[in-house]
Amino acid sequence: MTRSRWAAVSYLVLVFGSGTLVGAVAQRLYMTTTAVTASVMPKTPAQAREEFLAKMQKRVNATNDQLVKVNAILDDAKRKYNELDQQAKPLRNKIDQERIASVLAVLNPEQQKQYIAWRAEVKAKREQEAKLKAQAEQARSGPVPPAKTR
Repeated sequence: MTRSRWAAVSYLVLVFGSGTLVGAVAQRLYMTTTAVTASVMPKTPAQAREEFLAKMQKRVNATNDQLVKVNAILDDAKRKYNELDQQAKPLRNKIDQERIASVLAVLNPEQQKQYIAWRAEVKAKREQEAKLKAQAEQARSGPVPPAKTR
């Protein structure tokens, strides 16, 4: 081979080799970042509230008296949201029942049995997940601590 061919082959090997190396490093960096991000647990409502109150104190220079009032406002808003959820629950249930009845009307009797069994499996799985989530949340969070004093 001539010298120019050796140079061209060397350049090709160098380009492909460096591309492979950069790809491997990028893949490792991506996987590490993704694994760390995925392992971060979401904040509990109590933790989010504590962080909010701490930021109010730090960023807005809220006094302890103001923090107590803000905390009461947050309690009131939470109560109102819970009341709204309770008021909307019967309507959501009615819509769900209408949806289920409509789907069942489309299916033949054998499909209806399969659909009902499938829904029972999904419901049991949701209940189990909710139970585990409640246990995990209870283990992670305690009572809301009072606002820190200055």
